[in-house]
Amino acid sequence: MNIKTNLRRRIVVVFALMSAFVAAMFGIGIYMTEHFVESRLITIDLENDLHRLLNAQSTNEWSHRPEREELFYVEEGAGDLAVPQDLEYLHPGFQEITRQGKEYYALVSTVADRRYVLLRDQSGFEKRERMLLAIVFVGFVLSVLLAVLLGRVLATRVIAPVARLSRQVRHRDQLLSIAPPLSPDYADDEVGELAVSFDHTLGQLRAALGREKLFTSDVSHELRTPLMVLASSSELLLEG
Repeated sequence: MNIKTNLRRRIVVVFALMSAFVAAMFGIGIYMTEHFVESRLITIDLENDLHRLLNAQSTNEWSHRPEREELFYVEEGAGDLAVPQDLEYLHPGFQEITRQGKEYYALVSTVADRRYVLLRDQSGFEKRERMLLAIVFVGFVLSVLLAVLLGRVLATRVIAPVARLSRQVRHRDQLLSIAPPLSPDYADDEVGELAVSFDHTLGQLRAALGREKLFTSDVSHELRTPLMVLASSSELLLEG
């Protein structure tokens, strides 16, 4: 950051950057938490659905679509229940796959040397995920705008003593010996210390000006007598 930028602008920029960083970390945390919780819940839900199918009294009760958004496949199954070739590479456990241009959650389990695959369409979850991302983004933008507004308000209040001290120091009356000190008007903080420093510097300046006046007065007095003698002598010489 350019050190020549005014103090108020620097405060606003710092507020905005800090808010952007915190909001970004918070948004990333929300997204990662949501993704982790979603994966855990989907895994548990798919395991329960697969367990329910495997506990059916007869394989005749198995359905290729046990739920509206699910697909069920069985190794060496008949008809639609047969595992497609593009799913044979799946490893056991929970995973996310892309199939025919669509995203699916997949759960693969092997029971009694027989492989079972249960898929669930991610479309509904992706819609909610996009909505969550939109909310997080809007919250990020609003937090940055609020930080800028709050930074401007606080910057005005924070630098008010500095601005007042600057105006007082620039005033020509501060050079007068009768001018009151600046420090009593300020708290015992950094601005107060700056006011004390100004008082000390102004005191030294007033003392220097006082000494200069005394020196000028003394020089004027000392030079006046010789000049008067020279003037008188010159007049006498002219008359003589």
